[in-house]
Amino acid sequence: MSFACKTIIDYAGSNGAMPLLYSIRDCIPFAFQSILFCIFFILFAGSYFLIKNKTGRAKVLISLLSSSFVLVVLSSLLTLAQLVTFPTVLFFAFLSIIFFIMLLLSDNT
Repeated sequence: MSFACKTIIDYAGSNGAMPLLYSIRDCIPFAFQSILFCIFFILFAGSYFLIKNKTGRAKVLISLLSSSFVLVVLSSLLTLAQLVTFPTVLFFAFLSIIFFIMLLLSDNT
């Protein structure tokens, strides 16, 4: 039984929804990182189409920058809950910096 996943009962020191989240973290590899990437793509698509409908121009870098900035905050909160690791936060912060530099270099106005 060493390959069995931990259940909610195995996290007796935690309360609330955290035992469920810890069991998901321990049983499904990269569960919360994949949820963060799905949120990133949903936020990117949503802000892209909102900007395109409002201005008539497609601004990809602004959409990428805004969704990566939101993901830095979300991944920081998940790190505080010990659901993702610190390199995940650094990855999204690195993406934010790269997208910001790309936006500054591509701005023609």
